Amino acid sequence: MNDKKPVDIIQDALFSSSVFKEGGETTLNQSYIPENLKYREEKIRRISQNFRPLFLTKSGGSEGFSTNIALTGPAGVGKTVTSRYTVSNIQSMAEKYHIKLYTDYKNCWTTRTKTSILRSFLRDRFGVASRGFSDEESTDILIRRLNSEQAYLILILDEVSVLPQRDIRGFIHLPEEFGSEHRISLIMISRPTEWKVTLSSMVSQRIADVLQFHPYTLEETREILSYRANLAFKSAALSEEILDMVAEISDQTKNLRHGIETLYRSGRGADQRRLDEISPEMIRRAKNDVFPEMRADILEELKTHELFTALAIARRLHHKGITATTIEHSFKNYRIICEELNVRPNGEAAFRNYLSTLETIGILGKVTKGVKGRKGVRARLTIHDVPAAVLIERIEVFLSERFQMT
Repeated sequence: MNDKKPVDIIQDALFSSSVFKEGGETTLNQSYIPENLKYREEKIRRISQNFRPLFLTKSGGSEGFSTNIALTGPAGVGKTVTSRYTVSNIQSMAEKYHIKLYTDYKNCWTTRTKTSILRSFLRDRFGVASRGFSDEESTDILIRRLNSEQAYLILILDEVSVLPQRDIRGFIHLPEEFGSEHRISLIMISRPTEWKVTLSSMVSQRIADVLQFHPYTLEETREILSYRANLAFKSAALSEEILDMVAEISDQTKNLRHGIETLYRSGRGADQRRLDEISPEMIRRAKNDVFPEMRADILEELKTHELFTALAIARRLHHKGITATTIEHSFKNYRIICEELNVRPNGEAAFRNYLSTLETIGILGKVTKGVKGRKGVRARLTIHDVPAAVLIERIEVFLSERFQMT
């Protein structure tokens, strides 16, 4: 029986040890901007070059300046963090040159109209309670305020395609409201399909530059995750093998955000269990929470030997510290399971076909090679979509209907 008082439980939960460094948990938040932004140097330079005129005009840019640029690419490739990192540093540079520059970031999934974006900016930056003002009135207040201060605004609009088309056009034409002294610049972020289908034809004539972002490579993904893990976790909390595992998970979807979120959730899981180290099972559970992809009925569709194959790999990966296994080792485990159930095993060629089926439907991670510069280049197998213990349990339930398993 637990004799702890509720207040003691609360105190223990608040102040018990953690796998995270002090403040480390926040470094895995989506809003966190790292000091060192790896593998986006060329994009940082190109974004910055679009704002050179702001620093070259007379009297610290008082003659007016405005530009519009677009960043396109799939999710999790660094569009948002690169734009926010670059604009933050441009603002710091503007302070050195005594240029009054405001910056703001809005995710259009959260703030879905031009009016709400303008109102929130006026409230947060100038303390202007503009609720109830029309779009035109809010625009007029913003223009008069920037003109009176000879100030500029760089506005980042993330997921800009969510806005109504009239609002997108309104933002694009907003600098014209200032007359000759334009003061608002836009960075519009969009995924490629939305850009091509909705935005390009609408705004292309008023876009100075379009930057296309591509996914990180596996090696780049691992290095970035290692950097972020070092910021977040105590040194003993995360092994190199676990980092390899998370990098491969992230590389499968070509979305770095999945890897960062998996690290965060696995760290929270370790804290909840009062453990000082993150295990492969925690990574699998965290990944399944981030983006569950396994249908409840998926095992019902598998043939008996395909179930044997999945069980062979899951049993191997269920051992502590095992993040991946080889085809050869898995084939041996498959033969052992066949022997246990008194079923004649098929050959290695058939076994490889079973692996291909499991990979196609998403139970197995793809057969990969080791990360460059690390030991081993042999093909490896892993499970990304469900913890090995859960997969073992589910498979054994299905097999028990066909065999008497003890």
